[in-house]
Amino acid sequence: MAAKLSSTHPSVLRAVHMVQSQQLTIHEAASQFALSQRTLYAALRRKQPQSRYSLLVQQKQRLESQLRQIREELAGMKEPDYVTHN
Repeated sequence: MAAKLSSTHPSVLRAVHMVQSQQLTIHEAASQFALSQRTLYAALRRKQPQSRYSLLVQQKQRLESQLRQIREELAGMKEPDYVTHN
């Protein structure tokens, strides 16, 4: 049968102290994690790195715009009379 220990017994006090310090360590680790997450999200919001995909989409949109302008210019040009078609 286990001996009943009082709450002031040295082994109980050591166990309580260990649990309290582990809780403090866990709390500190959780706080550090939350801080690192906030720092990471803030950095991402400031920097907003562009992915390769978004760069290619932007390039495609620019090329389509240039092509549209070229087509409009060609449509507005009158073909010279001396050009013959075979």
